[in-house]
Amino acid sequence: MKKSYLWTGLGMITLGLACFATAVFWNTPVDSILCGFSGALAVPGAMQVYKYIKWTKLETADSCQRHFEEEQIELRDERKEMLRNKSGHMAYTLGLLAAAVSTSAFSILGKLGIVEESASRLLILFLAGYMVFQILAGWVLYRLLDKKY
Repeated sequence: MKKSYLWTGLGMITLGLACFATAVFWNTPVDSILCGFSGALAVPGAMQVYKYIKWTKLETADSCQRHFEEEQIELRDERKEMLRNKSGHMAYTLGLLAAAVSTSAFSILGKLGIVEESASRLLILFLAGYMVFQILAGWVLYRLLDKKY
């Protein structure tokens, strides 16, 4: 296993601890966000370090090599690749649908006076921008991948 895997994990742990220390020692309005970042960085970093230690401490290099070969086979399995592509497309479609439904719901709530008009207008504009971004990103990425492959 590459040493860069270990260094990346240690770097993520360090950044996570730095975020946590910042949240604990300084009273800022973004303390809760910093705590979230600390967990989001430190836990995956610790898992990377654990994997590195686990796979470099094996008795034989053969079992480590066999593990990585099996992992590569799993990643390149055509059926699983097709399922990943389909699930990505479904998630993309569901995200667009959720944004469209949310836009309508906030519009109705704003007109009924349940949500303040300026807040609902801001949310509607944000969700509309998100939908446009998703559609454009999907189109551009499809074109780029179509040219590449």
